[in-house]
Amino acid sequence: QLHVSAIVAHKEENHLYYEYFRSFFAGNFGACEARIHMLEKCIHPDADLQKMLVKMLNSEDEKLLLDMRTLVVEMGDYYLNELLCRRLFELDSDDLGIQTMLASAVSNQGRYEEAEELLR
Repeated sequence: QLHVSAIVAHKEENHLYYEYFRSFFAGNFGACEARIHMLEKCIHPDADLQKMLVKMLNSEDEKLLLDMRTLVVEMGDYYLNELLCRRLFELDSDDLGIQTMLASAVSNQGRYEEAEELLR
């Protein structure tokens, strides 16, 4: 019973983290499994983060890049979102959806004139 009281003592604080991760991995089991598989595919736990980022941004796997973009948007990382969108745009500059995502990523960082130019 002693170990349970230590957990209960931090229940309110831990609930914030629980809610974050619950929403982060929201969806059915298949959705969670797909997200974890995507993370395992692009991020090796023992790898240098900078090298992994360079590798990912040089990838030609559009699905992987789009999946990672979805993840970083949910995390609120607008800069990494922009980098991923720029890579996707390099791979397919005729895709208006990607162009719009890139403009949105730039706009979310307060660079409105640049975002407007991207939408022309």
